[in-house]
Amino acid sequence: MKRQGSGRMARIMLITSDDMIRRYIGEKLKRAGHFVTRVAQPEVALTILSESIHDVLLLGVESDEAEALTFAGEALDLDPEMRLLFIAGFALVPLLSSEDDDGGLYDKLGEPAHLNQLVSEVGRMLAA
Repeated sequence: MKRQGSGRMARIMLITSDDMIRRYIGEKLKRAGHFVTRVAQPEVALTILSESIHDVLLLGVESDEAEALTFAGEALDLDPEMRLLFIAGFALVPLLSSEDDDGGLYDKLGEPAHLNQLVSEVGRMLAA
């Protein structure tokens, strides 16, 4: 499967244990024209990521930041070109693959971030 470019439908995996956030953010991204895979457990997400290409990984950081970073590393090992965006509460911290010059971190949106900002950030990441 080919990776999508900017301005097109992106394949996005949304991982968060919060059912309401998964449903709400997933629907917002679908309305923006993206294909969204919603997953509650990181183990399931890794299986899916090993079998299919996703352009963006949106990862909810609910409690254990170290665990989220470990998972992110495993996901990027499977696909170093995938874009990564951590969702911590309403703070959004976008990251690129570990091979980027700036170590991956390129921006941070202030709290609280509106869902329209999330959709805009996904578009910006895809264009980068």
